[in-house]
Amino acid sequence: MSVPIAVWIAAGLGAAGIKIYMDIRDVKQIVENAQARYEDEKYNYYQTQKALLPLLVLAGNLKLEVWQSFDRLAVALDSVENLPRQLKYMNYEAFRMGKPERESLHETAKVVTALIAGGAAEVGSGVLTGLALYSGTMTHKLEADDINMFPGFPQCEKGSTILEALSTHRIKVPPAGKVAEASVLNAILDVPAVVQDFGVDKITNKDKKGAMKLKDKIDKHSMELADVVGKMQRIHITMERLLNYMQRYKDEYLSAIEKLEEILATKKDYEKFTPEERTTLVYAAFLSKSMKTMSRIDILLKRGNLYVFNTMDIREAVDLARTLFPEDDQNVPAKA
Repeated sequence: MSVPIAVWIAAGLGAAGIKIYMDIRDVKQIVENAQARYEDEKYNYYQTQKALLPLLVLAGNLKLEVWQSFDRLAVALDSVENLPRQLKYMNYEAFRMGKPERESLHETAKVVTALIAGGAAEVGSGVLTGLALYSGTMTHKLEADDINMFPGFPQCEKGSTILEALSTHRIKVPPAGKVAEASVLNAILDVPAVVQDFGVDKITNKDKKGAMKLKDKIDKHSMELADVVGKMQRIHITMERLLNYMQRYKDEYLSAIEKLEEILATKKDYEKFTPEERTTLVYAAFLSKSMKTMSRIDILLKRGNLYVFNTMDIREAVDLARTLFPEDDQNVPAKA
């Protein structure tokens, strides 16, 4: 089978281009230009990381605040007499809010309280960055064959979560908290070590072969850093969008809880609630369910050395939020 002429042209142009590039520049200029490109990528990397880290810390803290607030809803619902086991808000799918579901809300809040008391929610523990990107994994009830899959974490038992295990330990947070959070982010994204000196000064003008080899090495590092920067930029856009809706969920949820508590101050029997009062209760419960779903999404999915965005879960959560708060959609960044 013949090779398309376009492929030959592209290959030929590439080979000719690098030959011309090598011929019209001296050896020092070649490696110095490669070094300059790497310094540009290194600057972009530090600036992108600097912008992303506060967003991740904010996301981690917001999730903990939301989960801790679930106890307030559970306490309110526990006091309701004749509460239906299954609730339905408008045209959305019906959901359960019986005793097991309420106990789960209590337990979530209890774990978060213990986590905060143990220092794990402090900047520098790494937990906030972990929660921002992997809250699904950290709150997943582990099966027996999952327990040994998380080296470096406190011992987890079957049926428990990583978050629960962390909540039983007091974490000593390092003084340079932001640096520690950055190291966690770097580990998650497999960021290559930043090179300070490639030995450019050791290249002589007569060693074109050595210069080309060093140029290729530097360019490889540049491309790796550029790839990391691209990932962090996309994470930034995605987190901004989710945080916008999470904050709106939280504000709406707390408002609904206050209204529900006012209702319960005068009556407890669900069967005696007015239609509007029933809607208030169901809406508060529905918001907690929706917040729980959005706050427990793993942003990244890793298979081997390959990272991909969890587009399906992110899109489903965002689409639901858009139907609840359509007026907010124009104020959030475009989808990642």
